[in-house]
Amino acid sequence: MAPEPSNPRGASSEKGIIGRFLHLVYAQGTEGLVSALFFFYLPWADATVFGEVMYALAAGSVLRMVVQFGLYYPLVSHLGSVEPAKAPEMLSRVNLIKLGLLLPAQAFIIGMALYKGFSLRMTWILFFVCLGIGLEAIAETFFAELRVRGRQDTEARVRVAGSILSYGYGFVAALIRLGPFLIGLFTLVSGLVRLALALRVHVQTHSAGLFKKPSRPVGPVFRAAAVFAAIDILGMVFNKANIFFLESATGTRGVGLYSAAYNLVEPVCTLISEQFLGWVVFPLLATLWLKQQDSARSLVRRSALWLMAAAFPIMFIFYAESEFIIGLIFPADFKDAAWVLRYLIWIIFLSFESNLFIYVMMVAGAVKVVLAFAIVATGLNFVFNLTLVHQYGLAGGCLVIVLTKLVMTVLTFIYCQTRFGFFKLGHFLFPVLLAGLSCGVFALARQLLPVHGSMTIALLIYISVLLTQGTRFMGPMPGRKGTQAVL
Repeated sequence: MAPEPSNPRGASSEKGIIGRFLHLVYAQGTEGLVSALFFFYLPWADATVFGEVMYALAAGSVLRMVVQFGLYYPLVSHLGSVEPAKAPEMLSRVNLIKLGLLLPAQAFIIGMALYKGFSLRMTWILFFVCLGIGLEAIAETFFAELRVRGRQDTEARVRVAGSILSYGYGFVAALIRLGPFLIGLFTLVSGLVRLALALRVHVQTHSAGLFKKPSRPVGPVFRAAAVFAAIDILGMVFNKANIFFLESATGTRGVGLYSAAYNLVEPVCTLISEQFLGWVVFPLLATLWLKQQDSARSLVRRSALWLMAAAFPIMFIFYAESEFIIGLIFPADFKDAAWVLRYLIWIIFLSFESNLFIYVMMVAGAVKVVLAFAIVATGLNFVFNLTLVHQYGLAGGCLVIVLTKLVMTVLTFIYCQTRFGFFKLGHFLFPVLLAGLSCGVFALARQLLPVHGSMTIALLIYISVLLTQGTRFMGPMPGRKGTQAVL
């Protein structure tokens, strides 16, 4: 892997922003393909080991949140405001905190395994799967710097190498029956590969190792990260709490129908909210906010409008083709998930916009306000669950998540608009009117054509008008230059 320039061209510019995102999509897609190969084969090789691995991965997801502890957000904000030469010290402070969290977390894993009376095999798998995930979380520290420097291409190469070697190892180990002990090392391979390659790039750039002795204590960083960690935890709570209320009101069948639909829209939300906004736009905003605020404001406004324009056709496809999509993927007794999907499409648009405004508030130093909004949303989420789920059942469970997302979107939008004045009323006319026009075309075409044909016509009109007139009314798409919006 070639040395990386310390200040690559375009790192603090939105030029190439779509390309950076596509590098991450490529890495995620590669991981999805190779992991599917492993996880589809493992149950055939050893169903018991498969169950043990899935249990360990679930525990590892919790450990990942513990080790990361919200450190990504203050790290990116700090890196975006300092010279590259000062980056290694902050990276070291974050890594020391992560290591300090990983060690007791791993000790807790061992204690839990002993308390539950797990076999030696299960304990081994649990420990090393979690250890590998913990090392991946430490590698994320170096990925954060790469994102701030606009080097998502380098991050993608590291991720792809880790994914192929990790799941490739796991598949081969299962194929030649190396045994559960060795199969369970696949996440450790990923963690070691990602950490080694990321560290190599870091050393080539800064001539600094994994840890550089910090000149300042790590306590302030830990306390700052605790606020972000609380936001992450509250977000997890209000995104998942309705599942427990649904189980009480509708049983596991209702949970299954809800999950079938939610698992279709949730990856779309994650792709944009985490990989595009969190891994591309947020690091860029952290760099621009203090140095080029006019550019940052323009980026926020155009990102919000183009995300709205991108959300509408995705929502439309899920709505129009809900019965076809559910019928194609799930058994016949899941047909009711189609109308559930039509409820849940709204969280796509709301997730896009609320996460953008949350990242703006973070770079603007309003993280405690974000925490306050998350507390309000979580409180209202429980009110919604108590009042809607038992009365309306599955529909109520859908309304809970939509209303909770709406609360976060409205609160963050009002804050950003009041403080920064990103938008004028006219900015929203084009995407809203275009969506209305396309829905009208669909309704008229539906009188003569089946759903597929009507949807295709409406989408073609939407996309053609968006691509030819979008820049005129909304400004250039993020990452491109062009005529600014005239409204």
